[in-house]
Amino acid sequence: MPSFEELTQAAGELRNAYWQQIGELAPDVISHLINPAFMGGPAWPALRQAFVKVTTPTTMVLASDGLSDPYSDADTNPENAGYNGLGLEMYVETSEILSTYDLIMESWQFDVLYQVSQLAAQNGNLLGLLDNYQFLTTEIYANKVPDTFRNSAGRVGVILGLQSETRSNTLQGNLEEIRLVNTKLLTLDELEFVLEKKEKGRMELAELLIQQGNATLSDLTRKSVV
Repeated sequence: MPSFEELTQAAGELRNAYWQQIGELAPDVISHLINPAFMGGPAWPALRQAFVKVTTPTTMVLASDGLSDPYSDADTNPENAGYNGLGLEMYVETSEILSTYDLIMESWQFDVLYQVSQLAAQNGNLLGLLDNYQFLTTEIYANKVPDTFRNSAGRVGVILGLQSETRSNTLQGNLEEIRLVNTKLLTLDELEFVLEKKEKGRMELAELLIQQGNATLSDLTRKSVV
């Protein structure tokens, strides 16, 4: 049985290979000075919390890097031995390409990605929910998103699970398949549409966003589809 360190390294190499097929993977990961898990936040499978930047010919992708790490006890606990953590990584794709670490950390794109990544870590079974419902909508506190996207509670809406038409939405991990879960920022009208129409509205909205084109892209200037 490979050691935990070997399992984690193998998972990371496979994720990197996936992103390198899509664009230019920044050499350094993005992370906090102090692991948020030490400050009351949810723990990721191997504890390590990081993010990566990938620059494609036309977009920038920011993605979590660690939600699919093997569990920290994978080499000693048979119940966790066969899993690449939560089996997914979250990502946000945008037409705005941010050039520096500081710009990324202060951006609304990273704020959204960080919040949904923590949501995935806290929930623990986001993959199962996506399997059941195909798309999920939720509200998050993302303070760097402009006020025009916020509801009366100060939250913004996102839809999870829209898929790219130009690249694979999964990669083969060292222990199991890993899903790349897109997070798309919703306009306030779109959020209110889903809240009013619930599950039917969520499916209708997903279809409208797909028809609009660039389904995985989040943009502050995108026109609402409702």
